[in-house]
Amino acid sequence: MPATIYYKGSFYFVSLAELQEVIHLIEKETSHALLNVDESGKKLSIELSGTFDKRDALQAIFSNAATYAASGMVLAYDNGTFADVFCANRCNEFNPERCSIIMFTLREFEETFGKLHMKIPELVYDSPFYIYEQSLEDIGPAFEDEIPISEEDCDTGFTILKKIWKDYVAHSGSPVFSIVFKLYEGSKPGVHAVKGTYGFAPGYSFEKAVEEAIKCNFMVLRWSDFWDDKYVIRN
Repeated sequence: MPATIYYKGSFYFVSLAELQEVIHLIEKETSHALLNVDESGKKLSIELSGTFDKRDALQAIFSNAATYAASGMVLAYDNGTFADVFCANRCNEFNPERCSIIMFTLREFEETFGKLHMKIPELVYDSPFYIYEQSLEDIGPAFEDEIPISEEDCDTGFTILKKIWKDYVAHSGSPVFSIVFKLYEGSKPGVHAVKGTYGFAPGYSFEKAVEEAIKCNFMVLRWSDFWDDKYVIRN
């Protein structure tokens, strides 16, 4: 009887995008996985078995998967004997190779922080909004199929975004802030600054806007992902 390897455990993720990426990694390499997905909790429970000749490939998968996870662990067993453990080790600092973008609607913002009390055109209000690290601007989504809007409506959208960025996001205590934005040296010792690029995509559905961001290799953080203190990342 061939030697077997067995993996069991759970990983928790900062965003659904990263959860889905790990699912893709695992399913791509093996058809012998039992994956229990809890999207509301961004949790992936794993039971996987295989023959020993696949050990190196599976070790590589779980080492990679652990870099996406904010917390949790997966245990490995060789023929029923404990062999290894893969602990979540999502980097706690901004990494341009693992870039993230916050995407949200104004409705989501208002549900969190209250009404904006502004006259906002319906097309602007229903548009997907986004914020990400300024140094990634050259590789960010272009949203080339935007519907043209008036200069006044454009100004309204960016006035709202400037307020959201300055008053809420840039000074937030979000547990995942440091993985989304780069910290720059400020004008005083020990003081840091952040820089964000922001915009909105009139005429895009939220789902289509997310697709465009993913095409640019951005991990998409929903508004709830950014503010969810359950996903504090600890080194």
